[in-house]
Amino acid sequence: MLDRADKRAEIETGDDSQAVVPARRGLFRPIAQFALMALVLAGGWAGMQYLVSTRADPAPKPFTPLVYTVETATANRADNRPVIRLYGQVDTGRSVDLRVAVSGDVVEIHPDLVAGRRVEAGAVLLKVDPFLYEGAVVEARANLDSMRAAIDEIDARLAAEREQLEGAEAQLALASSDLERALSLASSGALTDKQVDDRRLILSQREQAVSQRRNNILIAEAQRAQQEANLLRLEWKLREAERRLSDTVVTAPFDAIISEESIEAGRSVNANEAVASIYDDTALEARFTLTNAQYGRMATDADPLLGRAVEVTWSVGGADYTWPATIDRIGARVAAERGGVEVFASISEANHPVRLRPGAFVALTVPDRNWRSTFRLPETAIRDSDHVFVVVDGKLERRDVRLIAWDGEDAIVDGNLDGGDEVLATRLTEASEGVLVRAPTAAVLPDGDAVPEQPAADGAADSGQ
Repeated sequence: MLDRADKRAEIETGDDSQAVVPARRGLFRPIAQFALMALVLAGGWAGMQYLVSTRADPAPKPFTPLVYTVETATANRADNRPVIRLYGQVDTGRSVDLRVAVSGDVVEIHPDLVAGRRVEAGAVLLKVDPFLYEGAVVEARANLDSMRAAIDEIDARLAAEREQLEGAEAQLALASSDLERALSLASSGALTDKQVDDRRLILSQREQAVSQRRNNILIAEAQRAQQEANLLRLEWKLREAERRLSDTVVTAPFDAIISEESIEAGRSVNANEAVASIYDDTALEARFTLTNAQYGRMATDADPLLGRAVEVTWSVGGADYTWPATIDRIGARVAAERGGVEVFASISEANHPVRLRPGAFVALTVPDRNWRSTFRLPETAIRDSDHVFVVVDGKLERRDVRLIAWDGEDAIVDGNLDGGDEVLATRLTEASEGVLVRAPTAAVLPDGDAVPEQPAADGAADSGQ
């Protein structure tokens, strides 16, 4: 117990001799670490200086220009006609709304009078009850026969009046001769004045009879003219009645497809009521729009726009079917809402398992203007739409061109080119004047077969010696 107390008293009093040793040890440790670090850095610097001083100088490598492997296209001057790919719609070239010209009850309907069915020309599609119209024909024919009989009666009366006129004129001539003789005898005293007056009276009566016959003939002729006018009216009435009777039957005017129908047997219809719509599936046409620029080019071409052959393609059932067509007319007005001119092409028949239908959305291939003495180059050969590069003695030379039209992946151009020029067709980013290029070469396999070398990718270069 006493020993522990003595040690505690020594610590509390702080003996200086024991505290100095730990302080000296803490100061020496950082100095040793710094000296070691300096020694390592000095050794590394000395080793680097030794390596630099003892290395061999490399031999200078000669400069080798880059040569790009590219594809080229030969420029040939020729007549080029690009094609324009447009879209349009199929319309009916000939369609008719069938209407009933008379009113009545429908008593018969063709079994194929259903939308989508085909009917032949002249087929009776429906029939209206003809009873009243047959009666009208009978009545009109009876009135016409009665009028003809009346005219025949007038003709008979005219014939009788003319015969009686001839007799009256003969009697008038006799009375006139008798009066002349009586006057001659009266001058010699053989006849009295009374006898002469009697003959004058007879002559006057004969003259009146002739005048009466002539008047009767004129009246009869006027009556006949009036009846002839009535005859024409009744003949027209008969034709009208027969026409209305024939209108009770509605027939197909041509071979056609029923597009719409709205009629049933037993239903009453009114005059001029539409009962069906039909169209001729052999007279379809494609309607499409040319822009003002396209129409202007084609309209000024040496080859006329009308009569130009086009192709119509309908994509249906996962397959494309093509029909030949011919441009036969141009819209009367500019279609402002479509931004161009409407053009119509008549579609010809083609042997396909599907038949083209009105309303189908189709693609059209239309030949554009024929550009004479121009060049056809790949799209990749045209740069900034105004120049190309030509390979001359393994170097690129710039040639200015004028872009005329596009034709799919080809461009129609004209400009500073000559026939036979090899035009750069590879999309080379580094293309400029004087760049070295070469065509793909053929590598030889160990067995002696030659295979073409793949062209370098865009911007890749070969180092030549």
